[in-house]
Amino acid sequence: MNEIIIGIIQGITEFLPISSSGHLVIFDTLSDSINLNTNDIAFLHIGTLFSIIVFYKDRLSQTFNNKNNLNHTMKTILIAIVPAVIIGLFSPIQEVIDNSDNLLTIIGIAYLGFASLLLSYEFNKKNEEDGSVLFENINSKQAFYIGLAQAVALVPGVSRSGITLIVALYLGIKKSEAIYFSLLLGLPTIFGAWLLTFVKSSFAFNPEMIIPAIVSFAAGLLAINILVNFTLNAKLKYFGFYCLALSALCLVN
Repeated sequence: MNEIIIGIIQGITEFLPISSSGHLVIFDTLSDSINLNTNDIAFLHIGTLFSIIVFYKDRLSQTFNNKNNLNHTMKTILIAIVPAVIIGLFSPIQEVIDNSDNLLTIIGIAYLGFASLLLSYEFNKKNEEDGSVLFENINSKQAFYIGLAQAVALVPGVSRSGITLIVALYLGIKKSEAIYFSLLLGLPTIFGAWLLTFVKSSFAFNPEMIIPAIVSFAAGLLAINILVNFTLNAKLKYFGFYCLALSALCLVN
């Protein structure tokens, strides 16, 4: 039963701006029946990786069939993943997460900071008009800034999809295109994060994570639909209030 719950948590929270890794660590910490490490969490993300591919299969197919679009996509993604790659390779963040005795406090602070970012965007944006920049027009500077935001999300409690979406919106990117770029950026990032933890763990593999990963794929498809259809018209402040509540939960435990 725990395997199903873990898969649902991962799938739903990966694409909503509420941090899937934060939820998994909280569930793991408060439950006596499971013991997740960063390698397990990274593998769970593989299920949601495939949900991105399935959801955007038509647009991805069009991209691969258009040389100009493909070149721009590859260049933009490459620039955006550089910060996360550097931090992932040369920082001790994985060891800190696996060995910290104050992990809930770290996550609580991260949730507090991320919630503040969501609420700040909602209450300080100058107008309600959507941005105008399409994915095909995202430049190298914008891609790099979004990549920096993604690197921050290596800390559990900071939503990768959420922080990249917010930064993209601040940069004037159209909301639907910002969501697409955020999810598209997840493909190499999720796979790379799993590969890195897999190698660092001496190629250790937990077969008990297979079923949760499959469940996370199905739940991820549902979450992407919610993200695309709900977030386009909804206020991100509601996710911010939710993250504040999670922050309080972490900090009082």
